[in-house]
Amino acid sequence: MFGGDFNYIPLTATFTVNYGGVYDFGSFAAGDLGLPSSFPSLSPVQAYGAGLPGDLVQGIGNPRDSFSNKPLGVFWQDSWRVRHNFTVNYGVRYEVEFPPKLKPLQGLAIPAYNVLGLQKGIQTDTNNIQPRIGIAWDPKGDGKTVVRASFGMFYDHPLLALYFLGDAADLSTSGQLAFIGTGLCNGAGNPDNLNAIPIFQGLLPSATGSVSSPCSPTGSPAVLAALNYVPNQQRFSCGTGDPNCGVASPSNSIFLTQNYLNLAQGTFLPLPFQPFGYPQAKNFVYAYSQQANLTIERDLGGGYAFSLAYNFNGGRHINRPINANTIRGDLMTANFFAAGGTASSPFTVSGCGPGYVDASLMNFFRPGGLNPSIAAAFYLSGNPALINCVGQAQALLATLPGFNTACNPTPPTFSYTGCVPFSDMDANYSNGSSVYHGLTANLRKRFTKHYEFLASYTWSHAIDDSTDLQATLTPQDSYIPGADRSTSLFDQRHRFVLSGVYQSGKRSGSGFASKFFSNWTFAPQIELSSGRPFNILTGNEDNLQFSPLTVRPNTFVNPACTAIGNLPVNSKFSPTGVFQEPCILNWNGKIGLAGLTSLDGNFGRNAGVAPWVVFNDLRFAKRLYFGERVNMDFITDMFNIANRYNVAAVSPLFTNAGQATAAYDPRQFQFALKLNW
Repeated sequence: MFGGDFNYIPLTATFTVNYGGVYDFGSFAAGDLGLPSSFPSLSPVQAYGAGLPGDLVQGIGNPRDSFSNKPLGVFWQDSWRVRHNFTVNYGVRYEVEFPPKLKPLQGLAIPAYNVLGLQKGIQTDTNNIQPRIGIAWDPKGDGKTVVRASFGMFYDHPLLALYFLGDAADLSTSGQLAFIGTGLCNGAGNPDNLNAIPIFQGLLPSATGSVSSPCSPTGSPAVLAALNYVPNQQRFSCGTGDPNCGVASPSNSIFLTQNYLNLAQGTFLPLPFQPFGYPQAKNFVYAYSQQANLTIERDLGGGYAFSLAYNFNGGRHINRPINANTIRGDLMTANFFAAGGTASSPFTVSGCGPGYVDASLMNFFRPGGLNPSIAAAFYLSGNPALINCVGQAQALLATLPGFNTACNPTPPTFSYTGCVPFSDMDANYSNGSSVYHGLTANLRKRFTKHYEFLASYTWSHAIDDSTDLQATLTPQDSYIPGADRSTSLFDQRHRFVLSGVYQSGKRSGSGFASKFFSNWTFAPQIELSSGRPFNILTGNEDNLQFSPLTVRPNTFVNPACTAIGNLPVNSKFSPTGVFQEPCILNWNGKIGLAGLTSLDGNFGRNAGVAPWVVFNDLRFAKRLYFGERVNMDFITDMFNIANRYNVAAVSPLFTNAGQATAAYDPRQFQFALKLNW
């Protein structure tokens, strides 16, 4: 037998990734605010109350997109009865997908993507051949025992959300902005005013505001107009007068098509934090799974049957987001201490000196190399110290393996050839993997003698290094993604289910007792399941990689971190009984993987486990007959009969990890009438 299928899928969607602006609030140490260390730190809730966000992420451009997708599949399958007790089923499927054509990249984005090994969109994958085979064997030929085994390959289709992400944040006609909360206003014309705190507080002047405002990041009215900050929305906009915002033509927004680098049109603005995007990695391929099953089933007689099954599922080339241009925390920390450690944070190291360089000039030590807007600003200043600083930064880059050294926007041309005008690039790679092992035992009784039941127990273990696109989270450390391989979020080690049905049937006799005890149905169900894992987090960018939703705590205490406000927290989930939020004082002085690891939390991914859940439900029903053709069922359903408190969700924050934040329903009753005729 053979066949095929073809689908034409036209799509139009609005993909507003962060377009409304997303503010994150974390703890603030006194030093982060320029206050003496004797002042108390602020908790995340206190920081929110004080209007002090840790960072802002905002999308800008046109989030509306339209394209079509065309998948084609063909298959062939057959069955071969080798012997009277042995059958083989086999086949193969081939799939190819003709992906959508997206609008091309523009300007500096094209070479910059190549430098970082990125692409826009996904190329056609033409080798998606999927063999399948299955066998059924009755060893004795008596119909009492059957052995079944199967294996197959199954290719996935990339989520269309990947195309939307890549197109809605390509850093040509649309993109994502990120601003760290580094301080309050620093006087008119200071680019440092362009940070999350004044933006959140609505202090930046609007497009028609005054450049003499103490919170204005520029002295140029043209630049202020191109920023188009909207104070009452606490975000940036393209403006209603810009019809090209996010479409194929260049936009007037300072953040799109690298307008912030454009000296000729007068919109040049040094941006310490450049826009970021969600591209795909080059050579992205489709994910597939290898699935295998072995089942032995035995008829025990009397209506009873027992089966034992093993299931395997191995996922390969799973999509996983990894930051292709993330900060090197070890280099940032080394630079901070070389500068004397007197800046409020490694991000605010300014100027150059013996052994250190301006952090923003180095694009915060990202592999993309120099920040072209800061380098050009240093040249434009005419200050010999700042001009020499650019040369010192280029010399340092030449000593760092894997860093881009081609960017050098020198006067008078200020060419940005070879520059990477991006900050983070949370790219979708296809190098993730997963594995699932499951062993299931079933005891089943078919309906005889008024009752049937099924008892099932499953032991399983799911392991992965990426879950799905619903968790668009980079690893804790994008330079060490393998450290995130762990038990999956959906892993459930133990699950037991017992369900049954008892029907009294019609009792003999014509008296009241006979009629009352006739036609009852009782259907209980009991389920016991072990808790699922959850990821315990700090909620802050402790390793300097802007990943507050993936950074984990340490299971040891560093007194130096305690001294700056990172107090230890007792926790049953820590193997040592204690958690502490990492800090840069954990850095071991090494450059490379060892130095990066020392800045990461050492607690494993998904290492917390929620409590067991127990569900116990019951249905009982009585059927009454009104003649031969009409009857009515009186039904009562009882859920969670024992009224057990079953935890549905827990807090992932290390300070109160495991604290219940949601519960399944308490005891409930449901009544129904069903008329049959």
